[in-house]
Amino acid sequence: MPYSNVEQLWSGIQYLCCTSLREISSSIQTLHKLDFLDLTDCKSLEYLPNCVNLESLRKLYLSGCSSLKILPEIASNIEELYLDETAIEELPSSIEYLCRLVLLDVKSCSRLKSLPNNVCNWKSLKRLNLSDCSQLASLPNEIGSLESLMELEAEGTAIREVPASIKCLNNLNMLSFRRYYTDQETMSLLLPPLLDLHHLRELDLTNCGIMKIPDSLCNLSSLKRLYLCQNNFESIPTAIINLSNLSELNICNCERLQNLPVLPLISIDAHGCTSLEALFYLSIVGTPVSKDQPFIFVNFANSVKLDWNVHKDILEDALLQMQHLATLWKQEYYDKERDMMPRACICYPGSEVPDWFHYQNMGSFINVELPRNLFSRNFVGFALCVVVAFRDLQDYDWSLVIDFECKGQCVPDSSLASNTSTCGLPCYVNSDHVFIGFDFHLYPSIHIGESCQNNEVSFQFYLKRLYDGNKIECCKITKCGLRLMYAQELGKSNGTVSLCEEIDEPHSKRSKYLSLLPREK
Repeated sequence: MPYSNVEQLWSGIQYLCCTSLREISSSIQTLHKLDFLDLTDCKSLEYLPNCVNLESLRKLYLSGCSSLKILPEIASNIEELYLDETAIEELPSSIEYLCRLVLLDVKSCSRLKSLPNNVCNWKSLKRLNLSDCSQLASLPNEIGSLESLMELEAEGTAIREVPASIKCLNNLNMLSFRRYYTDQETMSLLLPPLLDLHHLRELDLTNCGIMKIPDSLCNLSSLKRLYLCQNNFESIPTAIINLSNLSELNICNCERLQNLPVLPLISIDAHGCTSLEALFYLSIVGTPVSKDQPFIFVNFANSVKLDWNVHKDILEDALLQMQHLATLWKQEYYDKERDMMPRACICYPGSEVPDWFHYQNMGSFINVELPRNLFSRNFVGFALCVVVAFRDLQDYDWSLVIDFECKGQCVPDSSLASNTSTCGLPCYVNSDHVFIGFDFHLYPSIHIGESCQNNEVSFQFYLKRLYDGNKIECCKITKCGLRLMYAQELGKSNGTVSLCEEIDEPHSKRSKYLSLLPREK
């Protein structure tokens, strides 16, 4: 850089977004050893010369080139092609010869109306992202010929019928046709039987106008995550129990759903299922938590027709699994996996703290005197509970965070802030709800011994929005509770799962086996 005033160059790679760049010189075709061309966010770029002669080019990034309407001819050696957020209306004829293509991303190409049939010749393609191509109304009939395809993302498109050949995508592990339209009836998705997708792990059919869940879904033996939100079905096939690997089910805002069959899960989001009345033994313990899934999520917010005195087994199983998660983490992963602590959130309509919580108080503040032999008894953490009174809460697409502050002499930093549970809620809530959570972060921060003369700690709870951290003023914490959890508390009684007690806190002397339901008034 002769005659420049540069004093120091940056270290590493510096990406420069040339937002005013309008075209690339044709001399780029002489760069025969170029293997990676990144023009991301060149928003003024209108012209790109043919890249046929760039025989070494493997990756071409044109993401965010929003003025680029015509894609040039491309060399057949390309492996990754990013065209997301461009203005292209069609793919060039040379696209047929991209025999090495592994990834094609055309997300948010709002002018793209179709894919040429010859894309089905790509035998190496593993990921195809068509999300938010709002004018894309169909998939090629022979899409099942993409024998290596593992991920197909087609959310936010205008696709109304899925080709029958999709059942031939034997390596597919993620499939999404999620919709954002509010008019479900006119956008019903016609889905063929998905009989042979034995490697499918995640399926998203949110807002697809589904009136009846296809029986073929119950044959997806590898399925782990199933999203069926905002659909119109009234029931779920009992054969869903055959999905032995299913750990996460999202059926939020399925307002016509009346009952749930047996479901062994770790995570279920059924908020806004306003017609839901019956649960045929939802076993949260059925699928054990692990390092790969260090969370428990049970959300029945605004499912106001459910009688939790009848369905106490759900809460009991969830609390037992929360206990198991804490114990497992301490014994197996605590010394190795400090960066990813386990979490739990349980939410349901109600106005009482379950008796399972030893310490209870009115309002949002509670004091607890910790036993001096806490750690010698295999202490694994705190379970926390709050009752929140909602009054005409109306909001969209937000999550509630239960924040708390812990203070005391045995807390080294005098004040430790964290959050115990994060739950998505429906857009309108007008009743009291119970939130139960578990936080492992406090475990390594509590120190009890000779240097700590006062074992009392206090917990102050707050309500905040997840996306901005602001306090929620239209809601009020009316009650709170806390439980000390020990690894040896797992037990069985008379063939049923129980949480047995052998501790000396004043509240726990009432009974060896505590009820998990609110006390009768």
